[in-house]
Amino acid sequence: MVDLVRAFSLVVVVFGHSFMAQVAFVDEGVELGNTLAQNRWLQPATWVLQVMPLFFAAGAWANALSYRKATAYPQWLNGRVRRLVRPVIAYTGFWIIASPLLLAWNYDVALALLRISTQLLWFLGAYLLVTAMTPVLMRLSIRPVLACAGWLLGALLVDVIRLAGGPSAVGLANFVVVWALAGQAGLWAFSAKHRPSVAAALSLAAAGIGANALLVGLGPWPLSLVGLSTDEISNMAPPSVVLAIHCIVLASLVVVAYSRLTGVSQREWVWRPTTIVNAAAMTIYLWHLAAMILALAVLAALGQDLPGFSDSSWLWPRLAFWLLFGTITFALVWLMRPFEHIPLPWWDAPPKLHPMQSWPYRLRSAVTVVGVVLVAVGLLALSVTGLVGFPFGVTSSYAGFKFTPGLCILVTLAGVALIRAGAVGVDRSGSSMAAQFE
Repeated sequence: MVDLVRAFSLVVVVFGHSFMAQVAFVDEGVELGNTLAQNRWLQPATWVLQVMPLFFAAGAWANALSYRKATAYPQWLNGRVRRLVRPVIAYTGFWIIASPLLLAWNYDVALALLRISTQLLWFLGAYLLVTAMTPVLMRLSIRPVLACAGWLLGALLVDVIRLAGGPSAVGLANFVVVWALAGQAGLWAFSAKHRPSVAAALSLAAAGIGANALLVGLGPWPLSLVGLSTDEISNMAPPSVVLAIHCIVLASLVVVAYSRLTGVSQREWVWRPTTIVNAAAMTIYLWHLAAMILALAVLAALGQDLPGFSDSSWLWPRLAFWLLFGTITFALVWLMRPFEHIPLPWWDAPPKLHPMQSWPYRLRSAVTVVGVVLVAVGLLALSVTGLVGFPFGVTSSYAGFKFTPGLCILVTLAGVALIRAGAVGVDRSGSSMAAQFE
């Protein structure tokens, strides 16, 4: 059932990105827009289309199951990072090569499109941080209501500080707090032992929706649950308390539909495509954006805009775009899905002997966590820079920090090296970690 939730969420995300795209090709190049920004009446749809919390919820449950079978934290975390980041290597390599080619074809059009080529890497950065927190989330799951309330209060506190004029960097804390809440809510929703009743879950979902309606109505939080250039602040980057409440709402709705979803997920016509989607989940997530960029480049070559839904002539251009987008997505995923599973030299080789192997277990675990933080920071920063000007040609800034694509990749690789070094050594015990939490 968890796999069904994850696959459904991925399909919604892919559709949502293609739904929001709005592009006009002008003499100066290209004007990228979001149809939600131009059509406020569509923004409530984001309360349905914003399903990223379900990724974190399902992922946290899968991580917990995996961790219970592990014999040592550093080795377990090293394995999770290698598996999750492996598809990114092929993806970034593609854009490093493709970016100058597209710029040579049409600089003004390609530059705007390529700036979003790495945008989705934010998810992996945040997800790795939550993955590293798996032992903490599992301990807190003993008292799920108190744990979720604590994370929610933390998200509210961060918002209050940043909206009161505090440093913009303070908001970055919610990349951890809000997505940790999504994972915590997942451990609550999918746990047979701690899962609330359907009636309680319905009440919680209704209360959450009401609270968000109140926060949005009174402001300053925007209506849209995805970031829009027309909004003064974003509910998504960094995540806000509104998105934190949305995490609880979605987890509650999973509880409400849990029995029905469990039954549906066991039917062959459901579990077969669910298995296929999950086997290439990271590939689909990454490469559907590449497919969108390439589809828009084709539209540019044909001189065809992609109008928003307020335009009377939106239907045929949109249908043509969806056909082109779907075809390219299928082709790219088919070609690139092996890179999600094929072992890579050095990356997947067992860590070699390292002076750190003689360090105490807790110290090696701490080094591994530092490595994950560096990987997460590198990927989050790379999601802002894109790969134009790789490695050090273009500088981007976010929340007061400046970085280049090359620096982002160096930070990521340094983090991976620390994770591998921390994973060298004797396991803490010959038994699983489950005993710590049962």
